[in-house]
Amino acid sequence: MKILYSIEECISWRKSALGSVGFVPTMGALHQGHLSLVKIAKKNCDYTIVSIFINPTQFSESEDFSSYPSMLDKDIKILKEELIDAVFIPSENEIYNKKSDDYFYETPLSNKLEGITRPHFFKGVTMVVYKLFNIVNPTHVVFGEKDAQQLIIIKQMIKHNKSSITLISGKTIRNKHGLAHSSRNAYLSVKEQKEASKIFQSLMLIKRLLDGGEQNSQLLKNEFVKSIESIAAFKLDYISIADIETLDEISKIHKKKTLVSTAVFFKEVRLIDNFIY
Repeated sequence: MKILYSIEECISWRKSALGSVGFVPTMGALHQGHLSLVKIAKKNCDYTIVSIFINPTQFSESEDFSSYPSMLDKDIKILKEELIDAVFIPSENEIYNKKSDDYFYETPLSNKLEGITRPHFFKGVTMVVYKLFNIVNPTHVVFGEKDAQQLIIIKQMIKHNKSSITLISGKTIRNKHGLAHSSRNAYLSVKEQKEASKIFQSLMLIKRLLDGGEQNSQLLKNEFVKSIESIAAFKLDYISIADIETLDEISKIHKKKTLVSTAVFFKEVRLIDNFIY
């Protein structure tokens, strides 16, 4: 496995990779969710490259950039065991050397769901992903369904830019209690992670009601809120039932695909989860 620290090294490696290249962008602190995306890239492409870069532009001043989990040595060891071809580990200066000229993708989707609480977030995400795409020049890129809004926006950005990159989505990977794997889970003890699985259980309450024929979105949201409020340590950020294409809230569930998503604070740790119905 090649370890690439500079843009120049990455571009040089890419020139030597004759065939399809699958790319998995990450912020490190790798877990089973990330590794499932790596396996998808390996299965679909001749070469696989992973990036590790904690992107400062997607954090606000009040968020956890300075304390975001970083475990680079462990991550490199994990990726070596996965037998990938290269890992790209650029510095902040390497990525943002001319910050005023940075491209980002503007879309109304960025102002909904996650974008209401974190209005800066998708500007930072699309900024860094666009840069990484230009450096790595992949034929395929793999993103996880756990970050559903991010997946939708990146897919739209690729189409908007008429890029030839094929986006592949990877299913959300969960622990035995149902909690979606996330780097932020590192902030929680084993006991707390078990408690946090209540978020997924509450989403599944909505799914059971939908399966039973309930179509009233407000009633479904109310049931979710009651379930979440049964845990004192939880503080709800949002619960959304939205059209999967426009991310507009819907009042009544129809046959179109619907994104049911939430963000919940658990003792200062912000956890997101969703399912598609």
